[in-house]
Amino acid sequence: MNLYEVLFYSGEEMPPAYYLIDGIEGEKAEDALRDHLEEIVNKIRQIFGLGDDFPDRKIYDGLYVLREGGLVSARTLA
Repeated sequence: MNLYEVLFYSGEEMPPAYYLIDGIEGEKAEDALRDHLEEIVNKIRQIFGLGDDFPDRKIYDGLYVLREGGLVSARTLA
């Protein structure tokens, strides 16, 4: 198993930035993201005070997993 860092980009926070959310484990970054997507989305909702009326797809737009050689976007899973 490999450990990957989960990042969330928020352009609405000041200053706009990538925020470190958590670490997740998986064989590949894509697998780790897929396996932990629901818990990550819930954690982002808690951290940024996003209610259930805020669409998941908007969270996916800013959700990334850092891997060697780049980022994996949650948009590829949605």
